[in-house]
Amino acid sequence: MAAYLELCNVSFRYLEEAQADVLQHVNFALEEGKVTVLLGASGCGKSTLALLAAGIFPENGGVMESGEIRLLGRPLAEYAIPQRTKALTVLFQNPDLQFCMDTLRKELFFCLENLSVSPEEMEARVEKFARLYGVEELLDRKLSTLSGGEKQKAALCCLLLLEPRGMILDEPFANLDPESAAGLLELLRRYRREQGATVAVIDHKLDRWLDFADEIMVLGSGGKTLARGIHPENLGEYRRLFQEEGLFFPGEPQAFEAREQSGEVVLELRDAAYGYPGRMLARGLSASFRRGSVSAILGPSGSGKTSLFSVILGQLPYSGSVQVAGMEVKKAGKKKLYREVSAVFQNPGNQFIALNVLDEVFKSLELWNPRENGEALRSRALEILDRYGLKKYRRYSPYMLSQGQQRRLAVLSVLAGGQRLLLLDEPTYGQDCRSTRAMMEQLRQLCAEGLTVVFSTHDRETACQYSDAVYELQEGGLRLWNGSIRR
Repeated sequence: MAAYLELCNVSFRYLEEAQADVLQHVNFALEEGKVTVLLGASGCGKSTLALLAAGIFPENGGVMESGEIRLLGRPLAEYAIPQRTKALTVLFQNPDLQFCMDTLRKELFFCLENLSVSPEEMEARVEKFARLYGVEELLDRKLSTLSGGEKQKAALCCLLLLEPRGMILDEPFANLDPESAAGLLELLRRYRREQGATVAVIDHKLDRWLDFADEIMVLGSGGKTLARGIHPENLGEYRRLFQEEGLFFPGEPQAFEAREQSGEVVLELRDAAYGYPGRMLARGLSASFRRGSVSAILGPSGSGKTSLFSVILGQLPYSGSVQVAGMEVKKAGKKKLYREVSAVFQNPGNQFIALNVLDEVFKSLELWNPRENGEALRSRALEILDRYGLKKYRRYSPYMLSQGQQRRLAVLSVLAGGQRLLLLDEPTYGQDCRSTRAMMEQLRQLCAEGLTVVFSTHDRETACQYSDAVYELQEGGLRLWNGSIRR
């Protein structure tokens, strides 16, 4: 079968002075009409490959030092942007990067304008499309108020409306609950059946793709293809490769058992309720989170997990009681409150303040330790980066890192303040198995030293493995979860 997309001897780097190329002499091909899942350790170049294939790089940044990219047998450089978009589109890891308008309805209209659809056809076409894909309730809500999962659903709808012949999906389900992910996967199946589209998926977990993918590929450092032609029947032959590369391997059912907590209460909710005008998210929330514990919060996309963190940070009004270190949040001053609690949200890029990775950690250390020697703090920042595998990126802009690497950097930066309570919104999003294990084990170690961690997630495996308590936020209430999951 003909190659749909080819990278021939491609080498690419983000900075001219970078010590090594992100992609090094990559030879890569996608077969037309096939569904291919791309696996690889965080930072191996998967997202960079997608951005090159879409023509975003090197046109808008970076240096392609060698090679050629061909789409449907033609050099990518020969395509006009509308032609290229119709042939291949990309769903980014961060859906916020794809929106130009403030509501999904306007965004869909904007997509149709780019297809030269007449204004009189747009309304009927958008309504029909919204019914088909089950997003009517999202059409007129502000995109800024949507959950991460709802934004990902909206972004995918915009992509499908363009009816591309091929698409690359970069971690499409990382912010979705299992039910929403299953629904979107079914939409992709339908689209592929009807359009015969070529689909490439970048993901860290295979579970949802095993009965959909035609081929699984494993990429190594520099974008090198380590293995291809993997499918469910021969997957067991590659278990060792998955382990060596630090990748998740589909496993057995795992049950959760709550662990005893005995420390002082650091965070307490008593009959708390919150929401937005005209839309109540949760009410009657009561729970205690103790010093030294790790607690996970599960729940469907849009159930209010991220908004709960905004409440705890004093950024969203609430009724009832929410206390951090004995302080009622709505009465506490922000400076005093933030001495006790810090957070990393779904899009860590929104929190960066420095021009490079080293300064991001250094400035956080400097902020919370103003009397310490600058050189000593810089040395400590280098040690922290080295421990988390980010030292080699110290001169990079934080925005040049992969989503997984950005999340690690954000966690390192906020922990520099020494707060007692850390809120993490989807901390394993974009992380491979090795990085997830390293981050969660480091958090467990910090909890043994007195930190309290509360994280929201759709990753039930990680919740089961590393949490002392697991809660579920569903139908407006918060309850302890005791169950089992199938990986």
